[in-house]
Amino acid sequence: MINATMCYLRVDDKILLLNRKPGERDIHHGFYVPPGGKTERGERGIDCILREYEQETGLRLQDPKLKAIVTFYNEGRILGGVKDPEDWCVEVYVATSFNGALKPESPKAKPVWLTKADLQIVRMHEGDRKLLDLLNQEGVFQVRVKYSGEVLEKLDIERVA
Repeated sequence: MINATMCYLRVDDKILLLNRKPGERDIHHGFYVPPGGKTERGERGIDCILREYEQETGLRLQDPKLKAIVTFYNEGRILGGVKDPEDWCVEVYVATSFNGALKPESPKAKPVWLTKADLQIVRMHEGDRKLLDLLNQEGVFQVRVKYSGEVLEKLDIERVA
């Protein structure tokens, strides 16, 4: 299992997402996704998201809160040309404030502030759209996601705190 983090930064009526550029074996190319990345060995999730967010956007998150722990169940899936890739366990955070200046672009992605209307029309993974719904709910959630290709096959959500 691969451990990772991601964070939805919400400021006023906008959310910061990354528009991923095509890359070799990048399953997210062309999609809008929240910034985040793999947890390094021995690293706590909170430390990972602070590091990854700043690396990818130039912004230092202020007081991100854990919102969900999501297991991406990948048996039978082909991702980036790999059949049956490892499952991912992703800690999902939400934040509403930051310091620093937004990077205009990186080799992998361009950060973009999106409105609620924008979110309805940009290319996003269906499971990520469902996670956006959780941002407005109280509590912390445990989620299991299973895709068939790019189609969301199953989504289990349980409030745990």
